[in-house]
Amino acid sequence: MKSIISIFFFLVSPFLPINSFALETIEILGGKASMIPIAVTPFHEQTSLTKNQTQKINQIIDSDLRRSGLFDPLNVVGVGSYPREAMEVNYSNWSAMQAQFLILGKIEADDIDKNKIKVTWSLVDIFKQNIVMTSTLSGTLSQYRAIAHNISDTVYEKLTGTPGVFHTKIAFVKKISNAEYALTISDFDGFNQKAIVKTNKSIISPRWSPDGKKIAYVSFEKNKPVIYIQNLETGKRILLANFKGNNSAPAWSPDSKKLAIVLTYSANSQLYIINEDGSDIRQLMRTYSINTEPAWAPNGDEIYFVSDRGGNGQIYKVNINNNEVKRVTYEGKNNLSPSISPDGKLLLFISQKDGKYRVALQNLLNNQYLTLTEGPQDESPLFAPNGHMVLFTYKDYGKTTKIGTVSINGLMKTPINLGNGIVLESTWGPLKN
Repeated sequence: MKSIISIFFFLVSPFLPINSFALETIEILGGKASMIPIAVTPFHEQTSLTKNQTQKINQIIDSDLRRSGLFDPLNVVGVGSYPREAMEVNYSNWSAMQAQFLILGKIEADDIDKNKIKVTWSLVDIFKQNIVMTSTLSGTLSQYRAIAHNISDTVYEKLTGTPGVFHTKIAFVKKISNAEYALTISDFDGFNQKAIVKTNKSIISPRWSPDGKKIAYVSFEKNKPVIYIQNLETGKRILLANFKGNNSAPAWSPDSKKLAIVLTYSANSQLYIINEDGSDIRQLMRTYSINTEPAWAPNGDEIYFVSDRGGNGQIYKVNINNNEVKRVTYEGKNNLSPSISPDGKLLLFISQKDGKYRVALQNLLNNQYLTLTEGPQDESPLFAPNGHMVLFTYKDYGKTTKIGTVSINGLMKTPINLGNGIVLESTWGPLKN
């Protein structure tokens, strides 16, 4: 994490929309000193309400905020009695613990339907000794985790000015056995898994459409790589690309109406654009080099991609209106798997240095470079839909492949527990899901 303090401020601050409250309370400079110290107390609850939950509501909120890398949840075990309501907060006690903010609440059974709960919670500013907000959420017991994620999202946005992603979904490929693969959707933290596609052929490169309605992926069902689109609303799928040679690496346009894909009509992989219904395919450029792994920029006019035209794998961008190509990365032996932040200011990719493959960031405004992970075999990084976290695949020195998240300040790398089976590539759904 070399030079993280000097680099990270420039990386993050240009795209953090800070509201007036957040401007007073948070200054993101990188390094643990800038993480917001926050206490999340156990919520008071009727004993029988949530006894079957694997995590208490405060533990879910704690885990959400900690994963972001912008918050430093404090250990509140052994503090003693916890306030039920904001008016009961002893500011001196929490200030002595160096808590800047406090989250507290209570869980009650619905007066009419005992299968429903009502969660009343508050966010308290310990430094200013005031109540930032109080809110009540209702739902069924099965929505317990969703309510906790909703609280995390609200706190995150209130204190950073940027929407939280704790309510969002991820999708990933799971190898269940030697003969079965499943494209699976879950909550962002791995809970509530549901397989939407099962096949006896391998699946790779899932990509969620920006509108949240579809997932494109590569399957080997035709005994070669072809591209399918799975409609999440209807359950139907279409065969998008089954052209001569290999069909791979789907990447959605920002409006979810087109995809960039990679085809190998001849010996080398080349970039094409195709409508989501499989019509109107056109080649972007014709070269003798390999062009692969497209990633569409948020402006809709540029596609970032990997090419070996300079002798090794580096990242370039092409303007789809005039086919003008520019090289983007120079640091590292090979740079692969580009992903662009939602505001278009940061480039995320895998960088090979010293024999290791690590997740790296490059500021597209000034070309500053930051390594986020230690490797040695990291793959397929993608931005969270708010641009503040990264989802990636990794392997710890020969162990089973896993997926996890890393904050864009590089301070918090957290695995996602997905249970049994080998997990391959993953993708992150949009905020609107």
